[in-house]
Amino acid sequence: MIFKTCVNADARGVMTWVGRHVVSVVIVSAAALVTTGLFLLRPQYSLSHGHGTTVKLPAKRPALDASGARGWVWADGTPGWTSTQRVDGFLVAGLQPVELDAARLAAARAGLDSQDVRVIASIRGSKFGVLAILAAPTLDEAPTKTCLAALLERNAPVKWQCPGSTISPSDLEHSHVLVAATSYAWPNAKGGEPLYLVGVARGDVYRVAIAVDGKRPETLYRRGETWGQFTDARTVKRVARLEIFGKRGLVETLPLRVRPGRQRVFR
Repeated sequence: MIFKTCVNADARGVMTWVGRHVVSVVIVSAAALVTTGLFLLRPQYSLSHGHGTTVKLPAKRPALDASGARGWVWADGTPGWTSTQRVDGFLVAGLQPVELDAARLAAARAGLDSQDVRVIASIRGSKFGVLAILAAPTLDEAPTKTCLAALLERNAPVKWQCPGSTISPSDLEHSHVLVAATSYAWPNAKGGEPLYLVGVARGDVYRVAIAVDGKRPETLYRRGETWGQFTDARTVKRVARLEIFGKRGLVETLPLRVRPGRQRVFR
């Protein structure tokens, strides 16, 4: 698995990089294909930081291979990088500590340890913020539980979700994935609109693929030596969808319906 640092875009379509955007997205998509193969061959995954720099990251374990709330439990404890954690000098969380302020405040109000908010995965597509999947442990509870949140751009409210904490059908325990996605409005776009997404899979998910515009689905994630995270950036003419597979095959198809200039959380 590769974390990618992506090219900045203006979410309103006033882009300083319009002339090279298509090339950038193609490069990111191609990187995803190449690195999927590399990940299967290596005991470690890595972080691409531009300028030809690649940082190898230690292998991690996904959540337990189980359905329901138990599938959102990591045997090694709360997953993710701290906002100040560095590997070979690079901030591996992909964001600055100040960008977690709203998430930390929301965590404190939800009874979570606001000082231990972590970043499972992130992707940056504009100057208005970062998309990320966050994790935090419960506070003053034994054993502690891991709760998750999707971080959106433009200071959107952060909602923490603790799998199995409610009897609602919408409880995160019933979801195979947690995904944050945004589509950028690109004036006079004929080849499609830029779609950026970041997500994490429940432990019983063995593969996640994305299908776009009638093309063959591309694998974003395979269960292995990561926490279960995945990221992607590409142009989309019509609705993209995630195909989610368990041990025995396809278990869910999740349409990523995001209008240009909008952002959403999917689960």
